[in-house]
Amino acid sequence: MPPPEECISAAEAPPGFLKHASLLERLDLRLDPATTGWAVGKPSGNGVIRGWLRMADGREPDPLLLLLAVDALPPVAFELGLPGWTPTLELTAHVRARPAPGWLRVSLTNRTLTGGFLEEDAEVWDSAGRLVALSRQLARASAPRR
Repeated sequence: MPPPEECISAAEAPPGFLKHASLLERLDLRLDPATTGWAVGKPSGNGVIRGWLRMADGREPDPLLLLLAVDALPPVAFELGLPGWTPTLELTAHVRARPAPGWLRVSLTNRTLTGGFLEEDAEVWDSAGRLVALSRQLARASAPRR
């Protein structure tokens, strides 16, 4: 994944979107350009979204931020071409270690989409290269827009 300065900042999102995503005011989120085709109407279909995350106010990451990090990026459903609401039905998160100071690297992946359900697996890595959190989320998948 490219370094944070080469990724797309959530602050660059259209103002109309940011108006409905006030959480982004508190986060510095940078998305890997290779996983943002959905934002320009060209989802890859790969079911992968990656990005960098840290607090906007400069506070260093802690275990509570890890719980947010596993669900802070846009849902993988977007990159699957499913831009609608993707409600979480179940989320299990495992905090494995206290994160080192600096950026968190977050990767979301999807392996199955069937029967109107999808799973989203998250990995969170700290600046020292350690896996510090994992999660699995079961979500309801919306029908693609026509």
